[in-house]
Amino acid sequence: MSWKKSKWFFVVQALKYSRTKKEFTEIMAQRQKWFASFDKNRNSVIDESTWLTQFAIRYLEQNVKSTHQVFEFGGGGSTLFFCKHAQTVYSVEDHPEWFKTLSETITRKGYTNWIGQFVPSEPYTGTQSRNPGDPSHFMSGAKGMEQLSFEQYATAINQYPEQFFDWVLVDGRARPSCMKQAIPHVKSGGYLVLDNSDRPYYLSYLRDELNAYFNVVLDRVGPTLYTPDFTRTTIFQKK
Repeated sequence: MSWKKSKWFFVVQALKYSRTKKEFTEIMAQRQKWFASFDKNRNSVIDESTWLTQFAIRYLEQNVKSTHQVFEFGGGGSTLFFCKHAQTVYSVEDHPEWFKTLSETITRKGYTNWIGQFVPSEPYTGTQSRNPGDPSHFMSGAKGMEQLSFEQYATAINQYPEQFFDWVLVDGRARPSCMKQAIPHVKSGGYLVLDNSDRPYYLSYLRDELNAYFNVVLDRVGPTLYTPDFTRTTIFQKK
């Protein structure tokens, strides 16, 4: 087993991201599920689980209701999780092969409450210098995608009314742009979920706007199933 999948790595990370003894204990309590998730026969789709921190998974399990409307930027295990727990799940996905696989998986499992949309990127034809942190640039920070635009992908949520969704999960491409587009579509009392919020540029342009419209109800670094890295998930609740 590699160092990053060892019990000692887990302990080091738990110490690093715990501010109190209580927080350390909370993280250590998650170690068995984390180790078990590395089984070669498991992944988030098989488990029908979101690929978020265990703190975030627990929050979703406690708060997603059968009457809720959910929108996802980026589909996967989270799609199956929401199909199992919510009324309707709307997803946009930019990767054609993965969208096909996800569609076939959902059909095979018998879920009928999913509305999926394949929205590929477009070549960027402008001349200005772009910043992936700027929501108006519709740019992914992923290597090799510098010359692509995700404007159609990020704005796909605009086909739905404002104050329509109980949950919006941002876990795909051009996340600052997706966050910006999602804000008016989240209901009062609804939730906006940002995965990998430890990447500073995701929120660098949006902090004031998010502070104006949302309260942070979860913001924790912790072990993420199926991956050796500890990550941060932030959940905002609309005022």
